[in-house]
Amino acid sequence: MIAASAAAALGILLRLLAAHGVPKHAEYAARWDPSAGGPATAAGVLARLGLHASGAATACEVRYYDLPAPEGAPRGAAVILRRRVCDDGTAEIRLKYRTARPLESWACPAGLGFSEGSEVDVGLGEEAPSRVYAYACTLAEGTPPSSLRAAAKPCAARMTRVSARAPDGGHLKVEEWTLPGGARRLEVSRTDRDDVDALAAFQRVVERLEAAGARFLAESKTELGSRCPEAGAR
Repeated sequence: MIAASAAAALGILLRLLAAHGVPKHAEYAARWDPSAGGPATAAGVLARLGLHASGAATACEVRYYDLPAPEGAPRGAAVILRRRVCDDGTAEIRLKYRTARPLESWACPAGLGFSEGSEVDVGLGEEAPSRVYAYACTLAEGTPPSSLRAAAKPCAARMTRVSARAPDGGHLKVEEWTLPGGARRLEVSRTDRDDVDALAAFQRVVERLEAAGARFLAESKTELGSRCPEAGAR
């Protein structure tokens, strides 16, 4: 987990960035392969943490797209487009720009009705936390705008999510993913302030799962969910 020196360095970085217009909230996340250890289901995660689901689970299909960088995309940003269609009938298209440094300005493609949002994606793996700045454009639609010239990948993942209220009043999300090809991954996450206290609170959750055998991965959900098996590999 995070060494004291790494945590101290991160605290200094957060204080320096706080004055430069970076997103004020972060999504803290950790994911693992249950076949290698750790809780194997969302219910097992909640039991380990002593929590109870705050509602029914949500099950969705998640599909990623290939696309050229839209007009006005931040230079050097990774461009991600995914569709999520859930069993309750809701659907969402999300275009995301991910960058190693915060952006001074950015905008969603004009005239398409996107809502804008931003956060810092903080991943807890075997090393010190990774930080990526994420700028999202979201539509409550089932297909992406044709002007994006997006081509759907030939595979999709399935995701089931449950939420639980933490003792401090925040919410944890636990997701079970069945990836293209059939492998399974679990993720626990929380959206909170982007500061050292919030990081420490989430780290305590991660440490309890690590004590139960979870070995955390560096790969993002996009990397895991968008990787289609080669033809004939199934």
